[in-house]
Amino acid sequence: MMALRYLLNETWLSLSANKIRSALTILGIVIGIASVIAMTSLISSMEDLLMRELGLYQARMVQIHSTEPMSLEDAQAIEGAFPDYESVGSLMIVTAQVSSQTESLNTQVFGVTDNYAYIQNIDIEQGRFLIEADGTQALQVAVVGKGILRDLYGSEDAQVLGETLRVGPKGEEYTIVGVIKGNGTSRNYNRVLVPLDTLHVRLAGTRTVDTVFALAREDVDTVDLSRRTQSYMTRTLEHPSDTVYVYSMQEMMDQLDLIVTSFSFMLSAIAVIALFVGGIGIMNMMLTTVSERRREIGLRKSLGAHTSTITRQFLLEAVTLSLVGGILGIFLGLAVAVVLGLTARSLGIDMPVAPEVGIESILIAVAICVAIGIAFGFYPARHAAKLDPVESLRYQ
Repeated sequence: MMALRYLLNETWLSLSANKIRSALTILGIVIGIASVIAMTSLISSMEDLLMRELGLYQARMVQIHSTEPMSLEDAQAIEGAFPDYESVGSLMIVTAQVSSQTESLNTQVFGVTDNYAYIQNIDIEQGRFLIEADGTQALQVAVVGKGILRDLYGSEDAQVLGETLRVGPKGEEYTIVGVIKGNGTSRNYNRVLVPLDTLHVRLAGTRTVDTVFALAREDVDTVDLSRRTQSYMTRTLEHPSDTVYVYSMQEMMDQLDLIVTSFSFMLSAIAVIALFVGGIGIMNMMLTTVSERRREIGLRKSLGAHTSTITRQFLLEAVTLSLVGGILGIFLGLAVAVVLGLTARSLGIDMPVAPEVGIESILIAVAICVAIGIAFGFYPARHAAKLDPVESLRYQ
């Protein structure tokens, strides 16, 4: 215990004697660890944001698109042919002018079936979503995104339930019955949703659909199901194979994971280079320290200091340098992550302010720092331990 306390005291005295050099030496470690912590937090937050706003958390969803018009009968046929689907719905999109009493804009108007919110995992902030009766009676009701509130009513928090929107070239009146929860990155932020049957009758003049969307049952392989649906669309419903595109959210999640993994690997490579440079800096400083303290080493060895004691002394100095750099890097990385979160929120991006960094990432960072200190400090430590005491005492 006394020996360890002595080594720690000697380490502190040695490193504090050259504060500026020690600080510059650990800069590479600080930058490397800080970049790992900050980027880990950023990537985790961005992945969560994309998954949430793109609807990828609904991994059971399958979407069917066609460059040629599809019919409601196609959706009904798919639902009847595949019991693996829990629910099947349809949508059609038109671009129309939407107006309030004082403002107007051109935006996308979605005609959707009443199961759209359930399948797409949409949350309602005010009022309700469309119900089956709205469609069967072709009622002129609408659910809007908060971007519509901002543009037409001056605020995302405007209370608009029961207000009237004029939609389309004829300016037909639609009553707002619900507001979709979500910010500027949300898919439905600038959308107006109306019953599909209403859109067919009032705005489109045709009973075709642009997209069929479906929710697979639990424990169903959605990738395989999407392949079978693609085959059914082309063979049974006789849609040309080059016009039909069927994909599952699981496939999109896998692609996103691949992109995130590739991005993480690239950032990790940059961090490794910074840590390697930091390690070289530590080795260079330790070799310089050994040269400057050569007479001290010779004196200690001539007084009976063991080779292992000299090795531990200089190795502990190298590990301490690396560990201090790592700790500073962790705090800097966490601070950068908080700043990134605050900046994103100021830009209207719904990212968490608190950094999403697990304790395992911090422990790994500490372990890496210790490993760097040992790896890059071992050669200078052994070099110091092997110095000839007589020659060292003669060193000027």
